[in-house]
Amino acid sequence: MFIINPQALTLVDSIYHATAPSSPILIYLPSGPVLPHSVEEEERIISVLRETTSATIARINYRASPEHQYPTPFHDVLTGYDWIHNHLLRDETNQPYLARLGVCGQLVGGSLATMLGLTECRLGESRIFASAVNNPIADWVFPDEMPSIDPSELPEPHAPDETELLAEADPMDTRQTEVPSPSPVTPKRPRRKLPPTSWQLYGDNMTIPTLTLSAERDVLFRKPDHYFDRFASPMHFFRSPHAQMIQPEHEDMFASRQQIEPLDPDIQMSLDHYASMSQAPPELPYLARCRAYARIYPPAGTNLALPHWHVTTGDESPLLDQATELTKMLRRSVARQMLKSYAGRTRWQDANEKKMYGEKALERVQMDTRPGLGLWTHCEDSQDGQKSIRSVGAWMKDCLENGFN
Repeated sequence: MFIINPQALTLVDSIYHATAPSSPILIYLPSGPVLPHSVEEEERIISVLRETTSATIARINYRASPEHQYPTPFHDVLTGYDWIHNHLLRDETNQPYLARLGVCGQLVGGSLATMLGLTECRLGESRIFASAVNNPIADWVFPDEMPSIDPSELPEPHAPDETELLAEADPMDTRQTEVPSPSPVTPKRPRRKLPPTSWQLYGDNMTIPTLTLSAERDVLFRKPDHYFDRFASPMHFFRSPHAQMIQPEHEDMFASRQQIEPLDPDIQMSLDHYASMSQAPPELPYLARCRAYARIYPPAGTNLALPHWHVTTGDESPLLDQATELTKMLRRSVARQMLKSYAGRTRWQDANEKKMYGEKALERVQMDTRPGLGLWTHCEDSQDGQKSIRSVGAWMKDCLENGFN
C-alpha cells in the first residue's frame, strides 16, 4: 500500500498498486456512515478485489457527516476522480493515456459509484467502463415512509417533467402511454391491496434498518429539497421523484404578505405576537406521494456511453426494490442506446427487435441477489460474503481487460 503525502490536495489517500504497471484501475468507494466502524472489513473487501481483479485500486475517502453534508460527498468523489486522471493515468514517460476504469461501492458508496458511472462515461476519453454497486441507495426520497396510494389515484407533481410518459412506460414503444384522466361520472373502483415493499418487509433488520437509513438522510442533507438532486439520488436521472415537497399554507401566506406594503413596525410586532400566542405551532414542509414520469438518459446529443453494470443486493434487504428498479432503468437505457447506435432509431420496430436488444441489455446490466441482506460487510456467513466479492472481482477483471465487446 502506498500512502499519499497528506499535504497533497487529494482525497485519494490509499493506492493499492498492482504488480503490472499497465494494469487497469479500480476506484473503491467505502460504505459510508450507514455502516460505521467497518474499517477492517473494508480492508478485507479491497484485499479480495485486488487479488481477483489484478488491478490498481484507488480508494476515495469521501466525506459524509453532519459537518460535511451533501453535496460534499459527490464533490469529493469527483475531485478524487480528477486526481486519478491526472496522476495515475500516465505512462513511463509521464504522458497521459486513455484507459478503462472501474468503480465499485455499496450503500452510500454504491450511490456515489452509480452517480460516477452515469456521468463520467464520455466516449473518446478515459472513462468509467464498469460499475459494480451493492445495495446502492439510489433514491434518498423514501416513498415507503408515506401512506400507500393506488397508482391510479396518485396526484400530479407540481412541476411538469421532461416527458409525458409514466415512469413505468417504455419510451421506445411506438404507442405513447398517457396519464388517464379520471371521469367525474365514473364510479370509484374498490381500492386494491398493494403488496408490501422490501422497505416494509425487511426494515427491522439489525444492520441497516430503515430507521437508520432515514436518520442518516436527515443528518447528511441540509434540506429535504436536496434529496431530489440527481447526483444525490441517481435514480432521478431515469425518472422524476415518487414524492414532492408540500409547503404549508402559512409559508405561502407569509410570502404573499411580504409583497404588501409593510405596516408600522410597532403594529407589525403586536400582530406577530398575537398570532404566535393564539395559533398552533407552524407546520413543517413534508413529503407527499405523486405520480412519477420517465426521463430519457443519456439525453440526446451527448457523447455518454453507459458502462457495464453489476448490481447486487440481498433477498431480505430493505433496498432490494431500489436495486431492482435501478437495474430495470439501466437495462432500458442501455437497450435504447444500442438501438440508436446500431439502427439509428429510438423506437422499437417490432416485438422481435425489442426482445433482441433486451437480451443484449441483460448482458450489459447484470443483477445478482444474495441470501439475507447481501452486504459485502457485516455478512453473517463470511464465506458467502467473500464469494460475492470474488464474483464481482472476476466480473470486473473480465470487463476491464476484455471489454465484453
